[in-house]
Amino acid sequence: MDGSSPQCDLEGHAGSNYGKILAQIHATLRPRNYFEIGTRDGGTLALSRCDAIAVDPAFVIADPGILSTRRMSLLYQMTSDDFFARFDPRNLFGEPVQFAFLDGMHRCEFLLRDFYNTEAACAPNSVIAIHDCLPVELPMTARTEEEIVPVRPSRTGWWTGDVWRTALLLKTVRPDLEILALDAAPTGLLLVTNLDPGSSFLKDNYNALRREMLSYDLRQIGIERLFEQLQVVSTSEIDSDEKMTGRFWL
Repeated sequence: MDGSSPQCDLEGHAGSNYGKILAQIHATLRPRNYFEIGTRDGGTLALSRCDAIAVDPAFVIADPGILSTRRMSLLYQMTSDDFFARFDPRNLFGEPVQFAFLDGMHRCEFLLRDFYNTEAACAPNSVIAIHDCLPVELPMTARTEEEIVPVRPSRTGWWTGDVWRTALLLKTVRPDLEILALDAAPTGLLLVTNLDPGSSFLKDNYNALRREMLSYDLRQIGIERLFEQLQVVSTSEIDSDEKMTGRFWL
């Protein structure tokens, strides 16, 4: 099976852009604090108005005005692994993380570490949003960005990496989590709640779980089947305050 087969090249997601969904979460759930991994130019950070912690190894924030919309903006220019080795978001906020967005290094083992470290800093009803787990063609799932030759030229520069593997792993080994997989453009959005901050399963079994993830083959699974396993639904499922608060509360 090659990367241009129908099973490995789908039409783009039909749902709202992921940024719109993040903005809706901020507006509807009104988190007291926000934690973000992978800030880059600050586009998603600008959506928050509450106390915020942003982690990125190389910030390129051009508009410092995005930092003036909240009482506290803490920027940590380092990798997420370095951050968690030195800091605990709960101590920085003075309470558990309420809303988090994970959009760091696009490799499955990095996202797994980011997830279990973030979960440990959350409350059970906190919400963790995860980007890029629903690729629409095979080339964008390469583990290095340089490998990508897109099926569709309009997708030049799209790189999800293989974080789809982390999503599939969490769905498989952590059935206690409530995972809502949304067809948010352009590459999907996962919203995770019913967290267990006291769970050490993912961390304790990290090496074995990493090997398991890397054994997943999207050419064999197929993107359509991946979406079925993750139970992808339309962003219309949470497109009103009533629908959003019916699934999430802070």
